[in-house]
Formats: sequence, structure tokens, C-alpha cells
Amino acid sequence: MNSETLEKILAYVDNHICERIDLCDLSQIAGYSPFYFSKLFSESMGMPVTGYIRIRKLQYAIVSLLEGQKVIDVALLYAFDSHEGFSRSFKSLFGSTPSTVRKQLVSYSVPAYVVPNTIKRRMSMKKTCNKNLQHDMHQLVFEFLMQSLEEAKAGHCTKIVVTLMSDNKIKISDNGRGMPLSRNLQANKAVLEKILAGSPITNLEYSQMGDLAQAGLQTANSLCEALSITVRRDGAKFQQSYVRGVAQHDLCITDLLHDSDTGTEVTMKPDAIIFEDTLFSHQLISQWMKVNSQDVPNLVVEVVV
Repeated sequence: MNSETLEKILAYVDNHICERIDLCDLSQIAGYSPFYFSKLFSESMGMPVTGYIRIRKLQYAIVSLLEGQKVIDVALLYAFDSHEGFSRSFKSLFGSTPSTVRKQLVSYSVPAYVVPNTIKRRMSMKKTCNKNLQHDMHQLVFEFLMQSLEEAKAGHCTKIVVTLMSDNKIKISDNGRGMPLSRNLQANKAVLEKILAGSPITNLEYSQMGDLAQAGLQTANSLCEALSITVRRDGAKFQQSYVRGVAQHDLCITDLLHDSDTGTEVTMKPDAIIFEDTLFSHQLISQWMKVNSQDVPNLVVEVVV
């Protein structure tokens, strides 16, 4: 399928996003039989046409939810068969319920659709998929480790511990100052939104992203199916949990026994839908830490299993 035809198909989907989009209509626009059209679409986009339509509808649904519309009204607006079916599909794709997203997500813009340059390019991407997945998944960890290293370079952190856990989770702990949180809930919300809060990234969006080096904490958080952060500072412990960048509850604040206890602990699990069964490498992480911490005096670094 050439780029011009694919452009027409993707534009048609967006322009009729609130309708039931029929495969026969799309195949007629493309000028192929439904079977052959489905085959060409999958080869071009890397997913079935029905899956693509579902993702686009659910992305638009987030915007409607943030505008304050009820879940059942949004389900009907985007032509889902039922409230239950919509909620189930929504949580399956984004990891959070529509109600949680409406309450906790601050803003969201529907990503522009992207027409792949050529089918050949997509096939080349598939051949290097495993290498790219491993590289990108470790970049998520390095984004958080860079924050701890910055604290160490500024003289506020003397120890960083990276723990490879079961179920492909990883924990990063340091004894730095911790994220600038306080007992002011409004101020905390602004800090978390600016530094850490993200929005769900689907496998379609990920396939269209470039190198994740220096992607930022928000993107790293968005690519985790689970992330929890604990900050200790000023005699208080602050805890927040995220699923694909969306906070799952209001920030929890409790008192610490010792005011001098400071630091940050992040436990993260990359999105298995995107990164599949790719595993963290003790060797890669140890080497990265060795290279990037060699000019930081008096810093203790541990990478443990």
C-alpha cells in the first residue's frame, strides 16, 4: 500500500472516529478487497486495522473524559457496544480505568497519526527489534539514575543502589535530598506534574518514537506499566504510584522517625506490552554506572540482584 493511500485511510479513521468504521468502507477507499487490504495495512502499520481503530478511538476518548464527560457517554460517543466493553478495552490499553484517568491525568493530546515512510523501513525495524527493545528499556532506568548522579555531583548524595528484582522490576535508591516536595498538596501536585507525571504511550506510538536517550522522566514513567516513588525529606515520607504515567491515587504523606532521613526510591516495571520479555542486564547497568560515576568522588555504587 503506497503512502498516499495509507494517508487517506488514516485520515478517514480520524474524521469518522465517532462512527462505527467498517472494513469494507476502508477497503473500497484503498481499492482492494477486504482481505488484501487487511494484509497490506498490517504490513504497513505493524498491527491489524481493527486494533489501530480501537487505539485511535480510545485515545480520543481520553480527551473527552478530561473534558468532564461521563464514562458511559464517552463509550456511546465512540460507538462502543457497552459501558463495560469500553471500560475493559480502556484499562487493557492504558492500564488505568477511565475514572482514574479522568481524575488523575492533567492533560492529554491525541497524537497525530504517522504514515510510515516505507514498508521496507518497517521490516528493517522488525529485524533489529530485540536490540532496540533492550536499549530503550535500559534508557528508562538511566533516566532515573541520572537524577541520582546529579545529586551526587552536587554533593548531596553519597550512595546509589540499583536492585534487579523478580518479575523484571528494578529499584533505584539514593540518599540524596529527594524531589522538592512539601506538605503543601497543591505545590506537590505542580512538582509531580512538571517532573514525573506522564500519559499513556501505546505500542503504536512507541514504534514511531526515535531514540529514548534523554527522553526525560515523564516519558520513562509513561513507558512503565508500574512505577512507584518514595521521597524522604524534611521529616516526611511522600509516596506515589503510577501506571503508564497516570497517578493511581493522591500523594500519600506520612511522618518520618528521623528528620535526617533523606533520599529517593523508585521501583519500576517496564511495559511488557511494549518491551515483551526483554530482561534487564546486570552487566549493562553496571557498566553504565561505572562510566558515568567515575568522576564523582566519595560515591558508593552498588548493582545487586
